[in-house]
Amino acid sequence: HRDLHSFPTRRSSDLRYCGYRFDGRRRSGGASLLMDLLGGLRRDTTDATFEEVLADWGTSLREGEEVEWFRLADVDHHPGYLLVTSRRLVFFNQTSRTTHERAFEYPLTLLSDVRLSGHGSKRRLELRAGTLGHAVHRPRGSELDQLNAYLERVLAENHPVSNEPWSA
Repeated sequence: HRDLHSFPTRRSSDLRYCGYRFDGRRRSGGASLLMDLLGGLRRDTTDATFEEVLADWGTSLREGEEVEWFRLADVDHHPGYLLVTSRRLVFFNQTSRTTHERAFEYPLTLLSDVRLSGHGSKRRLELRAGTLGHAVHRPRGSELDQLNAYLERVLAENHPVSNEPWSA
């Protein structure tokens, strides 16, 4: 019979199954084929690179794009991960224990308002991009402050306030 471990693949991440990755190692001894296959499964989270995680979630960093903030957060009362880069803001909604989907993505140039509100456990960062608004909850206070400060700088760069009077 054909050796199941010899089929060609580009890399082990091509062999994902239900949040696990097959690492292709053979087990020695008289283990059954099932045990041989199960022995090759390992949790994906320990070895996955940031780029592999983003690829699993349907996105990647573009050339010259830098990660400014990436944290577990609740956005509009949905758990997931918020990614803020030098160019965009992306929220990946957690759909199961091991699965995430991109819920929204905005270029930072569309950001029109950022503000902190609430106190204690009710503290949140409110974001507005055009007519759409989102509330970010759950990061620790100092992390929310850091994100707010970064997004306020971006907002000021993209929408400078002019002190000149309106011209007719």
